[in-house]
Formats: sequence, C-alpha cells, structure tokens
Amino acid sequence: MTERQLQFRVGMFVIAAFAGLGFLSLRFGEMNWLWQTHYQLSVHFDSAPGIERGTPVRKNGVEIGAVRSVVFDEERGGVVAVLDIQERYSLRQDSLPSLSRSILGDAAIEFTPGKNPEFHRPGEQIEGLAAPDLMDMGAHLERAMTQTLASFAATSEEWQKLGKSANGILETQQGRLDVVVAKAAESLNEFTLTMQNANRILGDPQNAENLKVTLAALPGMVDDTRRTIHAVRSAVLKMDENLANLHAVTSPLAQRSESIVVKLDKSVGNLEALSSELNLLTRALNRKDGTLNLLMSDPQLYRHLDQSAAALETLLKNLDPVVRDVRVFTDKVARHPELIGVGGAIRGSSGLK
Repeated sequence: MTERQLQFRVGMFVIAAFAGLGFLSLRFGEMNWLWQTHYQLSVHFDSAPGIERGTPVRKNGVEIGAVRSVVFDEERGGVVAVLDIQERYSLRQDSLPSLSRSILGDAAIEFTPGKNPEFHRPGEQIEGLAAPDLMDMGAHLERAMTQTLASFAATSEEWQKLGKSANGILETQQGRLDVVVAKAAESLNEFTLTMQNANRILGDPQNAENLKVTLAALPGMVDDTRRTIHAVRSAVLKMDENLANLHAVTSPLAQRSESIVVKLDKSVGNLEALSSELNLLTRALNRKDGTLNLLMSDPQLYRHLDQSAAALETLLKNLDPVVRDVRVFTDKVARHPELIGVGGAIRGSSGLK
C-alpha cells in the first residue's frame, strides 16, 4: 500500500466520522426540527416584548414549535407573530396563546390545553393575551403601598383622636356612665327574661309542631297570594281594555248626541201622528154605517161583489178571441200595409198569416 492510498483512506475515514458525528448531533440534539413538518398559525398581540424569531412556543410546558417571524399589524395595531407548529401537535379551538416572561426577561408563547373537539386550521389567526410587565407591576405595587401607608397613617391619627375623646368623656361623665351601666344591666336582665319566656314557648312540643305546620304551609300561601295578585292584575287589565273599547264606542255617540236627540224627537212626533191616524182609521172601521164595516158585515154586499167578479171573469174570457183577432189583423197590416188601400179591397186574401 502506497503512502498516497493510506492518506486517502485516512481522509475518507475522517470524513465519514465527521458525517456520522453530525448526523448523531442532528438526530439526538435540538436540531431535529430541520426534517420535521410544520404548519403555521398567526397570533395577534397588542404588544409583544421579548418576542423574536426563534422564541419557543409551548403547550403545558412542552415545546411544540417556535416563532417564525414578527410583523406589525397596520390595520388593527399591535404585532402579529407567525408560529411554526410541529404537525404532530394539534391545538384546539379554545386553546388560547398567552405571552409569558420570566424574571430574567426570557419570553415564550404558552398555549392552554383546551377541550373543544374542533382544532385550529393552518393559517388561522388567533387573538393572544399579553403578559403583564413586571416593571409596571412593581410601579403599581409601589403606588398602592404608598396609598396604603398613607391610609394607615390617617387611620392612626383618627384612632388617637378617638382615644383622646373617649378619655375626656370618661373623665367628665363618670356619674352618667354609672347610670348607663346600671340601665344596661337592667336591660340585659329584661332581655334574659324575654329569652327564657321564648325558650319556654318554643320548647313546648305542641307549639313547635304548630310552628312547623305554619312554616310548611307558608310557601303554599305565598303561591296562592301570588296567583291571586296575578288574577287581579289580569282582571284589572281586561277591565281597562273594556273601558277603552267602551270609550271608543261611546265617543262617536257623544259627538253626535245633539243630532241623535233631534232625530229621535222627530221620530217620536211621527210615531205620535201615525198613532193618531191609526186611531182615526180604527174609529172609521168601527162605525156601523161605514163602508168598510158594511163590506165586512153585510153578506149580501159580499155576494154581489162575488157575482160581479164572476161576470167580469166571463167578460174577459169572451174578449180573449176578439183580442186575438185584433192581434192577427194588426200583424197582417204590419206585414202588408198595401191591403188597407183600394187594391186590397179589390183583391181578396188567402187568409193565411
């Protein structure tokens, strides 16, 4: 083996060793993301301090991706972080991203687990929650502590004033305090007697049972009262509605009351005149020498009228052929008016229509 071949083999061995070392580093190290598939999600933040390319994205403390880019949102304001999420990790619809920062200032985007059965679609934009700034929290806490200490100081001064006032009252009103204490003791004694009487009343089993029955019946009575009030309210509303309808009906009558009274007066006058006429007619009918009375009461006059009607009927039957001949004659004249002249008198007719 020549020296050149030996150097070539040693070089190939070194190259293979470095290639294997690089593969193992990529495979078992933190660069396995190079051959893993990802999908993108966009998260909108009002402010995103500490977020930059490569910021980790976690879910329940487990890293599931990284920030791809951070751009300003010109329409809504704030910033939009584009996330590269590993395809094997699916995020549910109610899984919300929040910006978290450690005490040292390291930022990360943390997703909540979520329970919605539907998942975020690739390319979807989500609204994120910004983490509070520790410096702002410290400033707010300092202001709150300052206000609290000032309140404590003012309260302490008020308590001192109250103590001085109480001491002055106790020193100047010693006699009155004794009277007040005596009256308080008497009131306490009366209260004790009252409570003993109440215990005796409530301690009686019969009274306790009656009280229990009364309390049990109280909800039913309240329901009955509520239903009664509801029924009364409904009746009042219906009465109000009926009164409104009655007002709508009587309002036109009230407006035309004068004309209605005038017409009613005229109608009563006409009715009175008609009654007078009927009275006269009745008197005329009741007269014994009247025509109508004779017509209704004289049988001979009725028979004469019956005979006259029969004779008139016979006359009408006899006039019927004459009327028929006159109709034929007029029809002939209408068809042949020349028959009326001299030629018609000389020439005879066949007699056909």
